Amino acid sequence: MKKNIFYMLSALVVFGLSAPADAECYDPPGAYVVWSKCQFARKNFEGVDLSGAVMDDIVLHHSNLKGVNLEKADLRGADLSNTDLSGANLKRARLNKAIIKDANLTGADLSGANLEGADLERSILTGAKIKGTKFDAVRMSDATWTDGKTQCKGGSVGKCNK
Repeated sequence: MKKNIFYMLSALVVFGLSAPADAECYDPPGAYVVWSKCQFARKNFEGVDLSGAVMDDIVLHHSNLKGVNLEKADLRGADLSNTDLSGANLKRARLNKAIIKDANLTGADLSGANLEGADLERSILTGAKIKGTKFDAVRMSDATWTDGKTQCKGGSVGKCNK
């Protein structure tokens, strides 16, 4: 009996069926990849298609996400601080409670995205598309608004107005 269990476990390992829980962190970038709770500080994902990816609580600070496709991606609680998201497609992305401090969102498409409770302090939103974006309880102190001129006042919560 012990021999049979040993052979079964060996077979599972050989065929990759008992991979560690965070094995997805090492999978190549692609649509619908699951990268929950992974850490990728200082990585380059420029122009990668990550549409629909599940990346809640992921750490991507100081990363290059320029022009990345994150449409319908789940980034709830993600750390995207000091990240270049210029020109990124974040349409209908879930960014609830994400940390997006000091990020570059120049020209990013945030249409229909959910940013409820996110932290966008000191981020640059010049030219960003925000039609239908949810900004409830968003921290925007010292952020540069979409017009590229208005700087959000300290303690600013929600959409920054002139």
